[in-house]
Amino acid sequence: MAKARIPGDDDAARPHPEAPEQPWALDEIDEQLILLLERDGRMSYADLGVEVGLTPGGARARVKRLQERGVVRVIGVTSPRAVGLQSIASLQIEVSGDIDAVADRIAAFEGVRYVVLGSGRFSILVEAYATSPSGLFSLINRQIREIPGVAHIETFLYDSVHTHRPIFPLGTGR
Repeated sequence: MAKARIPGDDDAARPHPEAPEQPWALDEIDEQLILLLERDGRMSYADLGVEVGLTPGGARARVKRLQERGVVRVIGVTSPRAVGLQSIASLQIEVSGDIDAVADRIAAFEGVRYVVLGSGRFSILVEAYATSPSGLFSLINRQIREIPGVAHIETFLYDSVHTHRPIFPLGTGR
């Protein structure tokens, strides 16, 4: 199933070229379109239009504007275990030195799908995937741990995913 993406929630190289400098004002129709696309990114413009009270051309124009502004990007979402990625972990990494340089090196490894920079005890949060426990061990201990500036890694292995909500609340109170 495809879902709408929020700027900054992208595993592509940073900075995100489509990210708006400031949040765009979304009206009720924009919000409805985003919600519908999050549920089914393959929905036709005709069906979208019926749902929100627009013509197919009107729905297409609205979606295109949302895409051009970087508010939404429709992509396919893969289930990791369905494609053989059986070992998944969250890594909390303490960094000494240049956080961007460390993050860039980590992001280049096959198996790294998500890198977040933050403040506090851990400078970087990473989500890593491998086909086996030994592959995950190698990624963490023979690749990531060897990067200059990686001071400490806390590893949290995923046994199962209890809840995953790919639909983001827009927070407008509508």
